[in-house]
Amino acid sequence: MKSAFNSFELSLYFIMWISINVYSLYTLFIVQNDLLKNPYLKLSLKDLVPGWSFLSRDKDVSDVEWSSWKFYIQTSWVYMIFQFLVTELLRKAWPSIIRYWFILSSLIFVILYMGLNQMLTIITQPIIFSIIMLLGGKRISIWLTSITLLLCYNSLKNIYFFWQFLDHGNLQDEEVYLLLFALAWLELRCVSFSIDHVERVEKLQNKKDEVIVLPSKLETVVNMFSYVLYLPLLYVGPIMLYEDFESSFHVDNQAKLIPRLKRFVVDMVLFLIYTFLMDLALHFMYFYAMQENMEAVKRLSVLALGGGGLWMGFQFHLKYVVSYGTTAAFARLDNMNPPPTPRYIYRPGYSTVSHCVNLPKMTYKLSASFVTFTFIFMWHGITWNIFVWSVLNYFGILIEYSAKALSVTDTYKRFKAKIMMSDAMEVRFVAFLCTPLLILSVISNFYLFAGSEVGDLFFSEILAGSSYNLSMILIAVYCCCQVSISLQNVSSRTDVIRLTKAD
Repeated sequence: MKSAFNSFELSLYFIMWISINVYSLYTLFIVQNDLLKNPYLKLSLKDLVPGWSFLSRDKDVSDVEWSSWKFYIQTSWVYMIFQFLVTELLRKAWPSIIRYWFILSSLIFVILYMGLNQMLTIITQPIIFSIIMLLGGKRISIWLTSITLLLCYNSLKNIYFFWQFLDHGNLQDEEVYLLLFALAWLELRCVSFSIDHVERVEKLQNKKDEVIVLPSKLETVVNMFSYVLYLPLLYVGPIMLYEDFESSFHVDNQAKLIPRLKRFVVDMVLFLIYTFLMDLALHFMYFYAMQENMEAVKRLSVLALGGGGLWMGFQFHLKYVVSYGTTAAFARLDNMNPPPTPRYIYRPGYSTVSHCVNLPKMTYKLSASFVTFTFIFMWHGITWNIFVWSVLNYFGILIEYSAKALSVTDTYKRFKAKIMMSDAMEVRFVAFLCTPLLILSVISNFYLFAGSEVGDLFFSEILAGSSYNLSMILIAVYCCCQVSISLQNVSSRTDVIRLTKAD
């Protein structure tokens, strides 16, 4: 659907949306500062630590994903530059062994910087999936194995022997979380590669008139290990489909080294600026740290709580823009084609899993979405807040699919012609209907970002809040829907990449 408004009305929606967002963030900042004047409350927030000296303010260090990403980049960037240099030399002298080099380089890094036991843990999944493929396993065996491994890893997190095996006492917290991140990303890459392999085998069996050449068993294993263990994307993502990884070995890039280096430098400078801005903001916004004391969070007004949700979305988005963008910049040095950094809040793993859930008919879309969200629920960790997030998102998809089905019926077309009578009125009507759906999505993200207690609190505040605060939220969300509809006319970076490939 395209927006049918004039520029004045669109500008009005945009200004109102931005103004309410800024006001809610300002309200959060003022209220949190007033609360933190209580010295006992401030002492209870252990994730507030002294920040940059020239600011004379505390800093929120509660986001372990952010600190783990910075630890990983600070630890690995020199080694990844070394890997790139060796790769370029091999590309000119002996390109056929680059895959072997990727595998060897990753194993060397993990052993040197993380430890032998971490390396053994990391290679377990690709070994298991390789055995399944070599034995002729089908989709069902791949998915059952994947679910079993997810259940095992979710259980191992709570078993003392697992951490004793990893020599947990000598590991930094960031190293522990990086290992858990790596196991999750490895799961997705192994599933993606294995499903693609099964599809190629099925094509060979079903279309005997076509010439389809499958790699040997050794080549299959090497292809898989080089893909799933590729160092820049090993620990923090993003997920890159195997076909994009494979295409990097078929690019004539002898004349493209300088442009790649220029883009890498520009990207790294940009992400360093983003990192600085994120760390700067963490000296002023303490909503994550305040969640350690729920009594403090409960004293926030509805608008301040809404500002907290907005801040969590900003922080989540910028965190993944920086972390995915930085590792993707290293991948592009090797002629990889990683996905572009997210424009909006990203659901990690959704695109890869939905790519692998290959159900042929339109009527099966809801089933595919159900399977996808079930897998994502297990992938993120089997916890109550992730379950609520998954259920609310799936419920939103049910509503969306139902509305799309109704929009093509004759009854709706007659309603549009007789009642709405214009495209502009239809856009207003659709934005009105989307407003509660977007609120549902926002509440689900409270559960994802902050856990069950904060999610339940926001839900109760929405239901029992004053009419003024509720009106502010409804107006802001309605304006957001209008802006979102107008942005449908703007091509995403993914679309631009596809058009460039087609040309």
